[in-house]
Amino acid sequence: MPLLFRVLIGLGLLGICGCNLNYYWHLARGQSRVVYKRIPVQTLLARPNLAEQTRTQLELIQAILRYAKSVGLKTDDHYTTFYDTGGGPISWNVSACPPDRFSPYTWDFPLVGEVPYKGFFRRDLADEQRDVLAAEGYDAIVRPVSAYSTLGFFSDPILSPMLGYEPDQLADLILHELTHALVYAPGQTDYNESLATFVGRQGSLLFLAQHFGLDTPLLQQAEVRRADAELFRHFMTEAVAALDSLYSLGLPRSVVLRDRQVVFAQHQRDFALIKAQFSHNQYDGFLQWELNNAQLLSYRRYNANLTLFSAVYRACGEDLASALEIFTACAESGDPWPCLRVTVEAEEVGNAS
Repeated sequence: MPLLFRVLIGLGLLGICGCNLNYYWHLARGQSRVVYKRIPVQTLLARPNLAEQTRTQLELIQAILRYAKSVGLKTDDHYTTFYDTGGGPISWNVSACPPDRFSPYTWDFPLVGEVPYKGFFRRDLADEQRDVLAAEGYDAIVRPVSAYSTLGFFSDPILSPMLGYEPDQLADLILHELTHALVYAPGQTDYNESLATFVGRQGSLLFLAQHFGLDTPLLQQAEVRRADAELFRHFMTEAVAALDSLYSLGLPRSVVLRDRQVVFAQHQRDFALIKAQFSHNQYDGFLQWELNNAQLLSYRRYNANLTLFSAVYRACGEDLASALEIFTACAESGDPWPCLRVTVEAEEVGNAS
């Protein structure tokens, strides 16, 4: 069977027709290119002239995969091949949202269900989709994608940009994507992405401590990065909540569009006052952000209820494997957020008694 048709079957796209056919064909061709051009990692490692930095990173990924398997993530044959992206992102995602409320524009796809973003292997096609949505009155953005999960339908490769990541960032990314292969709640994108964020951040710290030792500077550097991320998450939670409050007032659209600029500008001034609290300047770009609900929702999508995941993790005695079992069960419950809260409440009652 030709590779392209195997990909179509894997993506669940055979038999689909209509106006989306060209888009699905684009996806199939892009995924086929990745599958066809990837190289086995063992083939690379066998090359005597392989750059030492590349060898070190590939070997580190093998260690990350062993750790991932030890905590119950599905490694299968993921990250056993390598794909050169040519220096750019592997793909681009488009997302959109009305400018006067937080209500994501969604697309419905085979296998994965309803999702608030649409992926493209070509930047020009992503830009074209963004411009169409903007012309219809939506806030819309295009975001580069450093890695993506095929949810176990294909063997996800190591992508060339990963070779330049710091150890904690590399572990974070791989554990994030492997979480998607293990846990996926259809139609619950905030749960799926935020869970992967939590597992990536927490799991990468555990991996560093196990692999390099508790006294490694790499662990200290990672903890500083995580502290910055938590500080920015807290700030963004307040900023989004302030806009959400404005949107909920039922004001005329013209008034909302005017007042939201005032609210957002105030939070940019607030950020300028606290930015000295960050150890790194990676979040300073917020000062140049243009108000865009799609961008704000995109951030929230990956950072929703992280404290709830942390509470479950603590309730499991800070055992990530046990926590993953609960995260998986809640994803299968049909309503994951209340499921997590019940778990935490049950543990609190048990401790009290």
